[in-house]
Amino acid sequence: MGSMIQLTVGNLQVDWGKNRGFTDHSAFFQTSDVTLVPYYYVVEGSDYVDEAGEMQWKIRVEYREGLSKPLLEVKDRIELLGHTIDQCHLEFIYLANQNGFDAEVFEFEALKKALSSVDVSSLAITVSQGDEDFGEFFREQVFPKLGMKLPEGETRRVLWSAAEGMENLSSHSVLRLLAENPAAATLPVIWAYKDVEEGGWAARDEFVHHLQASERFLIVTEGSSDAAILKHALRILRPHIADFFDFVDMEEGYPFSGTGNLYKFVQGLISISIQNNIVVLFDNDAEGLFSFNRCSQLNVPANMRILKLPDLDEFRSFQTIGPSGQHRLDINGKAAALECYLQLDENACVRWSSFNSSLSAYQGALINKDRYKNNFLDQRSRTIGYDYRKIEAVLNMIFQACVKMKELQVRLA
Repeated sequence: MGSMIQLTVGNLQVDWGKNRGFTDHSAFFQTSDVTLVPYYYVVEGSDYVDEAGEMQWKIRVEYREGLSKPLLEVKDRIELLGHTIDQCHLEFIYLANQNGFDAEVFEFEALKKALSSVDVSSLAITVSQGDEDFGEFFREQVFPKLGMKLPEGETRRVLWSAAEGMENLSSHSVLRLLAENPAAATLPVIWAYKDVEEGGWAARDEFVHHLQASERFLIVTEGSSDAAILKHALRILRPHIADFFDFVDMEEGYPFSGTGNLYKFVQGLISISIQNNIVVLFDNDAEGLFSFNRCSQLNVPANMRILKLPDLDEFRSFQTIGPSGQHRLDINGKAAALECYLQLDENACVRWSSFNSSLSAYQGALINKDRYKNNFLDQRSRTIGYDYRKIEAVLNMIFQACVKMKELQVRLA
């Protein structure tokens, strides 16, 4: 029979391969996801015919090395690989054209709705013989949920052509759509590769390795402090996707500090047609807003995004102090550096410095910003009672920008 490899969510087989013929799903996982996972084998000579006339086998289970991650976390990784719901829809339309089923009769929204409600956890355990596929699951479990009203005699034809198409639906799309199913989202996605490795068809490092450079994103900020905060935020708040993001090496000193230098750096990256996926992040203060607007006017390539820290309602009435005394003012676009997006106390205050005539604005800075930063960096994990909402808003903005960048690249590929 050869050495089999399977990608499953719960007991649903999403993809399978044999010997050297398999799809690389390593990007769904991190190296820390290696664990013992179940492998199912047919007990030799145990075959029998059940009361319904179906062939059955006794199955034994062994726990061996594999990769496992909850579907909800795999979903975020799939999105960062550029495979969004919109991309699933485009693939669906392509398969409809290739397999001759009418996408206006069997609609994508119907498939999406059906997969969001199907009970994956109730499926029986399958042992791959090299003939199971998502098309079979579609015929038996999904199609009855579509509720399509078809002319008499059309059901069988539509089912056949649609199932043919669903057999070729990518694992990215199957998992991304199933992730909308609350009952499936918590199930483990398992890649059981050990038989292929032990069979000599592939080395372990083909399954367990870090992301490729083309799959990662380089985050460039105004200074080393910003990079340290973002890196730590990913580590404790988004550990399941932290490996997608790289930062400029700071051990020898951060080379791109200051908004003016960062603007020149962006110009340089564009001029050399940098191939990495780049995210440039400016502060939400006067200088940052000015440089963000300048960079946004450049001919920015598809593999680069220019971002500014988001405006927040919390900053619309913020305690400030300056030559004219203390006032509650809007610091969005004037003094909201990254430290402001951490948890602050009731004494938090921005001090206005000099007026910048070229910007026609005062520049402000958070008083005691290092104290707020160090309090955050000292956390070893998510801390109960700490307010992460503002820094979460920053991470969400970066995540969405990266998803859109990769989605466009996938579409153009």
